[in-house]
Amino acid sequence: MRIPAPVAIGTVLIWTSGYLLGALAVDVVPPYLLTTVRLTLGALLMGAIALVTGARRPRGRLLLHVCVAGVLTQAVQFAGVYGGLQAGVPAAVTALVMALNPVLTAVMVTGLLGERVGRKQVVGLVLGVLSVVAVLGERVLEVGLDAGSLLTLLGLFGFAVGGIYQQRFCSGADVRAASTVQMAVSAPVVGVLALFEDGTVTDWTGAGLIALWLVLVNALLGTSLYLEAVRRGGARRASSLFSVVPAVTAIAAWPVLGELPSLGALAGLGLGAAACVLGTSTAAEKTRVAKDPVPRRDRAATVHPG
Repeated sequence: MRIPAPVAIGTVLIWTSGYLLGALAVDVVPPYLLTTVRLTLGALLMGAIALVTGARRPRGRLLLHVCVAGVLTQAVQFAGVYGGLQAGVPAAVTALVMALNPVLTAVMVTGLLGERVGRKQVVGLVLGVLSVVAVLGERVLEVGLDAGSLLTLLGLFGFAVGGIYQQRFCSGADVRAASTVQMAVSAPVVGVLALFEDGTVTDWTGAGLIALWLVLVNALLGTSLYLEAVRRGGARRASSLFSVVPAVTAIAAWPVLGELPSLGALAGLGLGAAACVLGTSTAAEKTRVAKDPVPRRDRAATVHPG
């Protein structure tokens, strides 16, 4: 099933804003403190929503799986991303690294969940990689894998592995309750790191406004949109939306961060858009026979991107 255009566009724009604001935030607040505050506020707000709407709480083994997926997709992802931003990794470069998620996701769901990859999806994944290369340009060759880049790669690992783990083991969990649990268990994990990091808050007003945006828009609205994308198209197709985020981030960084977009960013935007169209479309493959139905866990998942 194709992901609706409003869902796809909204996911891309909200995710882009997260990188831009993250780059601004780490200049005025330590990254792990920011992540801890974001997860704590997100857990409180989502918890209130879950309570009011009567969300069914995960229990037993499902609760354990939800916690594991949450630490990966929340604590590991955002600790890596924000840590990398503070270490000097530009927002556009961070988006580029995270855009490799579709490739990792496609490989893992093919091997672990038995999903089939059609020709259009393969072409879309290739274009997604090319979009990353086009936007990144010569910077990776110049900078190499420094500490900031390694932290960003750690964030990519957490997002990709956590998403697949959740699709595999947490498909029966209520989205609202699962999101609450995941942020709640991740906040103290990152909070421990915050105790040992250097730096203090230099702009409480700016830090507070950014934190509110990251929680209300990125965590809550972004979660809803991305979950809808996963529900409509599956984890692999939904993850391909991030192929276009690097180019959009690079272009938006001009007015927001004062960074001029390169020709590579413009080329990456076109390649990323094509990757999204192909990667989120339904493959023109033969219909599976009744004895080989699509597994339930491949039709729906509860992945929380933050």
